[in-house]
Amino acid sequence: MRMNWLRRALPASIYCAAAIVATGAGFPARAATPTPVADTVYLHGDVITVDERQPNARAIAVKDGRILAVGGDEDIQRLRGADTRVVDLAGRTLLPGFVDGHSHIGDQVSGWGLPDLAPPPVGKVASFADMRRVLGDYLASHPMPADAFVAASGYDDSLLAEKRHPTRADLDPISGAHPLCVFHVSGHVAVCNTLALRKVGFAKGAPDPKGGTVRRDADGEPNGIVEEQALFAFIPLIPRKSPQQLAQDFLEVQRYYAGFGYTTAQDGQTLLPATFNLLLDAQKSNTLLLDIISYPKWNLVEKMMAERGIHIGHEYDRHLKFQGVKITEDGSPQGKTAYLSQPYFKVPAGQGADYRGYPVMSQEELDRWYDKFYARGWQVQTHCNGDACIDMVLAALRKAQAKYHARDDRPVIVHSQVMRREQLDTYKTLGVVPTFFPAHTFFWGDWHRDETLGPARAAFISPTGSAEKLGIRFSIHSDAPVVPPNAMQLWWSAVNRVTRSGQVLGADQRLTPMQALRALTIDAAYQQFDEAIKGSISVGKLADFVILADNPLRADPMKIKDIAVLETIKEDKTIFKRAP
Repeated sequence: MRMNWLRRALPASIYCAAAIVATGAGFPARAATPTPVADTVYLHGDVITVDERQPNARAIAVKDGRILAVGGDEDIQRLRGADTRVVDLAGRTLLPGFVDGHSHIGDQVSGWGLPDLAPPPVGKVASFADMRRVLGDYLASHPMPADAFVAASGYDDSLLAEKRHPTRADLDPISGAHPLCVFHVSGHVAVCNTLALRKVGFAKGAPDPKGGTVRRDADGEPNGIVEEQALFAFIPLIPRKSPQQLAQDFLEVQRYYAGFGYTTAQDGQTLLPATFNLLLDAQKSNTLLLDIISYPKWNLVEKMMAERGIHIGHEYDRHLKFQGVKITEDGSPQGKTAYLSQPYFKVPAGQGADYRGYPVMSQEELDRWYDKFYARGWQVQTHCNGDACIDMVLAALRKAQAKYHARDDRPVIVHSQVMRREQLDTYKTLGVVPTFFPAHTFFWGDWHRDETLGPARAAFISPTGSAEKLGIRFSIHSDAPVVPPNAMQLWWSAVNRVTRSGQVLGADQRLTPMQALRALTIDAAYQQFDEAIKGSISVGKLADFVILADNPLRADPMKIKDIAVLETIKEDKTIFKRAP
């Protein structure tokens, strides 16, 4: 009531700014209080605010890295001072900076500069011959000591001409001197040569590691293909980069994310001591260009708390926060390790007709972890691609919420891909925030329809349309480095759900451009307890913006992925700008 006179006297946008400084009793005499002078004004733009109270605007004023006012050009011009920086948007589209719903920026740094085995359009490897060429060129151009471990990533059996994983027999001829592993694009499968298998003790008769599988030939010998937790046996073999090289790579990777419009990135399962060190060192040296949200691996978090003094909570410290913990409970559908309630459409070679994938841990163990973390009031996000895995998480979640009377816990089920419709009703009841992976519809949609799931289940992967109808808040994500952290590609996929072959997969699950934008901004911020400071262009929030060459809300939906990111701004500072 005390501010009503001010609301009537000023335009809506200037009211918001003036309201900040008109403190105290709020009587009309306070009108003499000077209006704040903006550090920067952004004028003549096509501003999409993602704020339902004021959806569109022409201009923005910024003070001390936060949004001071939003409105028309004339309104915002009144906040200019002699030293105010003026940015003429010249009609270009400005949005909130994109918020990463889930990726692995630490893994992106670890793999930066390693051989890229991705298929087109991301990479150039479409056959075993291409793989041999890329690895051979890398070995020839990177002299290294004998027996040094070589890692590469990104191969995709679904898009290789051979339509299968390579085996150790395919990799052994590439190098007889070096242990070698190539990691599947999903991050849940790898293929290693004989030298690498021997290094970690994967031999005939040796047991499989807990939560993982070592595939074998008819004689019981490992054939080179390893799944899930078995991959971690090879992690210690990967040569460590120097701290200086890691720091440089981290800067480059942050710029890479910023080039796609991200102002917030996630390290979706921080698991290597080197990655903890990388994040904490960048924090200490003030070289974090983005806000980084880390979710330590569930069985390492206490060790890192003791050794590095990390704190789990909702507050940033110099652009870094450790928000909660991440549990992995199954694998990937494209790698056929996700845990399903019904068998795979076409089961992997060597598996029985009833093969459904498998969980990483038992229900009892999962329940114990949830109980432990809920007792501490921590947010838990759990990787589940398959519906049987989702059933397990929902069971653990029910018990933990009931025992600890959880409120606003925002549990996250990462990927939530192969779902049943009734599971979404349970998400709504329990307050689950899914982060969906709609880019699967492009990258693996044809594969899921024809190979892994069959037409009906494939059409319901990442069911964003059904979640929207139920009023469930959700984000969308890239899972980078699984696919590039290309926000415009994600936006396009969520709106169109078009496969590589040009077919629509699950037409009823498509989002409107505005719904998809919310999943990239305000709802992704909500998922991570950040909605009060980012995700929309609203007074008082961080001045995190992305400038685009066109307005995706008015563009041809099939052309959204082609709209260029021109500039990314973090707290009023440019962290990426496309060359003219």
